[in-house]
Order: sequence, then C-alpha cells, then structure tokens
Amino acid sequence: RRHKFKNVADVGAGSGILSFAAAKRWRIPVAGIDIDPVAARFANDYARLNGVADLVKFTDGDGFNKPLLRRNAPYDLILANILARPLKRLAPDIRKYLKPGGRVVLAGLLDRQEHYVLTAYAAQGIRLEKRICLKEWTTLVLAG
Repeated sequence: RRHKFKNVADVGAGSGILSFAAAKRWRIPVAGIDIDPVAARFANDYARLNGVADLVKFTDGDGFNKPLLRRNAPYDLILANILARPLKRLAPDIRKYLKPGGRVVLAGLLDRQEHYVLTAYAAQGIRLEKRICLKEWTTLVLAG
C-alpha cells in the first residue's frame, strides 16, 4: 500500500491470480510468464474473464527469455512464486530487469530454503526488506 507500482512482471504466473490482483489494484500493465504453455494459455483466458485482458498478457517460457518480458522492462515490481532453485538461478536476470529501487516478491519457499535464495539475491545487490512467514512457508519482499 505504500508503493504505487507502474510496471509488473509475474514469473511463474500459473493461473495468473497475482497478475490479476496487481492489475486490478493499481490499473497497470502486467507481463506474466510460466514454463507451462497450457498454464499461460489459460491465464490469458482467465484475464479476459476477470476483465483485465487489456492490462495483463501471458506467455510461456522460462524466466525472461521471451520478448513480452524483455520489451516491457524494466519492472518496478517482480513477482515470482516458484521453487527455490529456479529463484536462485533467476537472480541475475531479476537484477537486470528490475528498475532501480524496485521491489521483488519471492514466494513458494520453505523456511529452510530462505538463506539459500537470499544469498543469491544479496550477491546481486538486492536486499531483504520484509519476511512474511505462514507455517513452514516464507515469502520474501526484497528491494533493489
């Protein structure tokens, strides 16, 4: 609520729910990508059903390897709800496509994976701003 974001990427978008929430909250464009082409196709269908197809677009692929993600960069907010190993691998790309002063929200982490992931982002100059814990799951809010 303290930030007004203007450009969002959703990496590992799945059904697109985080993208829809961002688009509806701030009425901003969101570029989403998911490794599963079926998920990306359905997410575009769901965007139409949720009235945000004019703001939200999805493609299939891994990380930032598609033109949709590259041409909309840099992002002031990057959402990533995926496994720890891919999150660690994506740290350099997230740094590259994150606007200076932007935020990154990493979700889908088990508590025991937090340090493993944080180390990769710290090496990119992205620092921990907030930690949200729910049972054994951790969400990290980072600032670049």
